[in-house]
Amino acid sequence: MSIRCYIPTTLSALGSGLVTVTAVTPDAQGRALSGDELEALEFDAMCIAAALAASMSFETGDADRADSDAEFSPRAVVAYDAPEAGAGRELSAGFELLTLSAVEMSRIASIHLDEAEVWNEAARLARETGSAEAEDLLGESDLLWYDATELTELLRERG
Repeated sequence: MSIRCYIPTTLSALGSGLVTVTAVTPDAQGRALSGDELEALEFDAMCIAAALAASMSFETGDADRADSDAEFSPRAVVAYDAPEAGAGRELSAGFELLTLSAVEMSRIASIHLDEAEVWNEAARLARETGSAEAEDLLGESDLLWYDATELTELLRERG
């Protein structure tokens, strides 16, 4: 049995290989649900991971704001089937953070990224006004779904 979790990261970190990451997942009670109820909780976990990934993308944003050439790596959320493990740390009601010491690429179910135009606008905002406005913009954006087999192409095109 595995645990579907969502790893907040950046595209460049994903391309470098993910080692010792934190992932968001419904808690044990939520994972015991099925059907639409479980799907809704997993979607919420992905949204939490997306917000964390946006923060990761702009970690140096405010410090480098004066540098108009500051490079930010696009946020990514990785849907991952982690091996069954002990309980994670409580994140908020209904959700846990799991610490994964290694990420096996074969266990990645999908990768989620912002549309290139949305990401470019967020990066521009981060350079000009700081990360808060950029993160707000991304919070209003839906992520695009990519199969794990598309990672090499994504890295070539957007990495």
